[in-house]
Amino acid sequence: MRSASLLVLALLLAAPPARAQGSRDVTIDITKQAGRIHIHCDALTTPDRSPGEPTPDQAGAVLANDLEQSAVFAVSRAWAAQDPGEAQAVVGGVWKVSGRKVTLAGEVRDLPGRRPILSRQYRGTLDNWRTLAHQFSDDIVLQFTGEPGIADTKIAYVGGRPGAKEIIVADYDGAGAVPATRNGSINLMPVWSPDARSIAFTSFMNGYPDLFRMFPFEPQRPVQTLAAFAGINSSPAWSPDGRFLALTLSMHGNPEIYVLTVATGKLERLTRHASIDTEPVWSPTGRQIAFVSDRAGQPRIHVMDADGTNVRQLTSSGFHTQPRWSPKGNIIVYTQRQGTHDLWAIDVSGANPRPLTAGPGDNQGASWAPDGRHLAFQSNRSGRWQLYVMLLDGSSLTQIPLGVSDATSPTWSPRLP
Repeated sequence: MRSASLLVLALLLAAPPARAQGSRDVTIDITKQAGRIHIHCDALTTPDRSPGEPTPDQAGAVLANDLEQSAVFAVSRAWAAQDPGEAQAVVGGVWKVSGRKVTLAGEVRDLPGRRPILSRQYRGTLDNWRTLAHQFSDDIVLQFTGEPGIADTKIAYVGGRPGAKEIIVADYDGAGAVPATRNGSINLMPVWSPDARSIAFTSFMNGYPDLFRMFPFEPQRPVQTLAAFAGINSSPAWSPDGRFLALTLSMHGNPEIYVLTVATGKLERLTRHASIDTEPVWSPTGRQIAFVSDRAGQPRIHVMDADGTNVRQLTSSGFHTQPRWSPKGNIIVYTQRQGTHDLWAIDVSGANPRPLTAGPGDNQGASWAPDGRHLAFQSNRSGRWQLYVMLLDGSSLTQIPLGVSDATSPTWSPRLP
């Protein structure tokens, strides 16, 4: 029944990914840095600047911002007349442009000896010159930490006002925002596939809340219908291998969690309860699924094995929705409603629930970056819904600049291929 099912659509507003077999998940601690590494960023120079080519300051600013946002580095900038001071390394590079083709020769040297630490070339076009800076930044983070950065990623989100909500894809820093849907309908709950090629989402484009899949980097490919059963088809969540999709269906009257085999359309029902079960999200190993159920009286976060067995209640004493399992496997972030909405985190054991935000306004709908250290979320603290990024401890809060329309339901892509 499509009417009572709208209760679930009011309950949810986004969801991320993962499936396999086994019992408990192996947890990995998030690495904490005692302090940021001081790095000095020179302007990225160019021998002969062409029309349409970024200035050295523009290109250097993108790189410096990427390094700062990584939360690994404290960055000083040459074009801002900042002294290198106690910098441990200096970053620079040279742009070479031939027609529309661009080569960035990036280099990192230590200070004070200026011995080479990293030297690498990146190739692209003037249309995607920012991507070269992002890739260089990610390699610098990798060089210093052993894990790539997150600059060369995308964030998809819902943009627009009531009555017409499209899904938009932008760089992680908000640049280059482009509508991925243009159907003039209400499109909700985008979530990236593990290979970063497609996005599953719920849309009313056919008059009902059905589930679809689009390919934002292959606009010639048609939108695929994944689920169009009676009732709602919502809350998509990809398995880590991309073969399965957990979702919420109400085709039998009560919202329950199912798993869809994407290649064949085969459905497997996981929950059978008189209460509402919704918003599934896979653990990184795929062995477990967290979800929301009001079987305890109010919506709370529960966890079950990937086959629907061994259900246990994770959170208590509150109204809890939107679980998001960390890529590292040890933490689930969720939204708690207590007057307003705020983000909380809890260990997968059920221990140590703690707030990540405390206003102002409502803060909800988190999405993890692939490094397991950054979170994007929506907040109306400015008077309208916008997207923000912060570290897991709530620090380094920044707003993603996305223009004037409302922005909700962020979903952070995996690292791009």
